[in-house]
Amino acid sequence: MGDDFTVTFWGVRGSHPSPSRDTLYFGGNTTCLEITIKETTIIIDAGTGIIHLGQKLASECYKKKNNKLELTIFFTHLHHDHTQGLPFFVPLYLGQSVIHFFGPKNFGDELNTVLERSMKPPNFPIDFESVQSVKNITTLKENNLVILDTHMQTPRIINKFKEKPNTSDSSILIKVMNDFSHPADGVFVYRVEYKNRSVVFCTDVEGYVYGNAKLIHFAEGTNLLVHDAQYSTEQYTGLPTPKQGYGHSTPEMAIEVAKKAKVKNLALIHHDPSATDAQLKENQSKFNALFENLFYAREGLTFVIE
Repeated sequence: MGDDFTVTFWGVRGSHPSPSRDTLYFGGNTTCLEITIKETTIIIDAGTGIIHLGQKLASECYKKKNNKLELTIFFTHLHHDHTQGLPFFVPLYLGQSVIHFFGPKNFGDELNTVLERSMKPPNFPIDFESVQSVKNITTLKENNLVILDTHMQTPRIINKFKEKPNTSDSSILIKVMNDFSHPADGVFVYRVEYKNRSVVFCTDVEGYVYGNAKLIHFAEGTNLLVHDAQYSTEQYTGLPTPKQGYGHSTPEMAIEVAKKAKVKNLALIHHDPSATDAQLKENQSKFNALFENLFYAREGLTFVIE
């Protein structure tokens, strides 16, 4: 099927950026994923990884004849490490940009309110509303289905329980699952589907006894599961500050979901900021023995969904 459906990792760290000589290989930027399907660009989360992605997209935009840039950005949740790169996202400031934002409520506030607040002084000197791009902002619910088309970049949103999606071979479906294992409002998990292929992105989730049944069902048979694995078992259970209840998983939890959901490939993400390249490489070798098609996500890596 070629490379018409790709996933590129632009930020793979959790909690906060961690630039150092010990994080150069996997990268130190916080979460950002780019999904490219034909000419359609879908972005999930706006951690500091989105800054370099924005520079690339702006450069490509100026090379186009029509000089137009239309993007769709989904937020898993609105904690700082998943939004902190947005004020430095170049397409946000371009008049030729049309950006569609989707995400959850945050402590009862609609998505547009949270994004506006993140760029109000003293947080940032430029107000979100004053930037030049056209911004369409939608607060999602779990009953929503977002539909994109490779021939038309403007998304449609329907209630999946009340409407049957009108789709074609060029349709892209984005499904939403609300996982409540992350404090305090939970987190959205997204499944992006195109021509019987899919990727599931679930960061900031924590495992359950017998596996996360809801997530296992949601991720069933996916080509690529991108799953949080921030903590080692020692961090998760160790004293004096065990990380149980923090809303993050161990590699073993991610592998349990992958096996029970019968996914084809597993990428581990949201690396702990204290984890070094050497440690992550060692972990990758260790956990490959438990799930063969497993890898630790790193900045700049592009994975083809086939």
